[in-house]
Amino acid sequence: MKSISFCLILLCFALLPLSCNTNKHTPVSDTDVIKSEIFSDPYQMPYYLNGGDAGLQNDLYSTMSKTAPITQECVQGRAVISFAISEDGVIDPNSIKLIRNRSVPEDYIEAAIQAIKGLGKFEPGKFNNTPKKVRYNISIIYPIPLDRIKTNE
Repeated sequence: MKSISFCLILLCFALLPLSCNTNKHTPVSDTDVIKSEIFSDPYQMPYYLNGGDAGLQNDLYSTMSKTAPITQECVQGRAVISFAISEDGVIDPNSIKLIRNRSVPEDYIEAAIQAIKGLGKFEPGKFNNTPKKVRYNISIIYPIPLDRIKTNE
């Protein structure tokens, strides 16, 4: 009797995967992705129209230098700020948030956030050649690197 019940239990476990496979899963195509989703790794990352990554840092640090002290040896650190760039290439001001702070005072962080809000347009990130909303992270170094500040000369 024990061997028959053991065989029945074994048979149930063997047939269980077959009975659970009634709903076939279809692969999700790239066109089925929800439009409101924010991508963090699209096929093509956003490109800052005013000079790419170097232009982005120049504009960011130049704007920050007007509100935060340019050099202050007692403030040294790094912060990472994240924001979303819409399908139109514009920064969503509600998406800006601090994700990492290494010894940077709050007023410097606020200066960086205000500078990010004032940045220009981006060529939007793309997924299958379709513009998508993309999350963008930028690292900010303190004290502000003097070689990254634009001068009016």
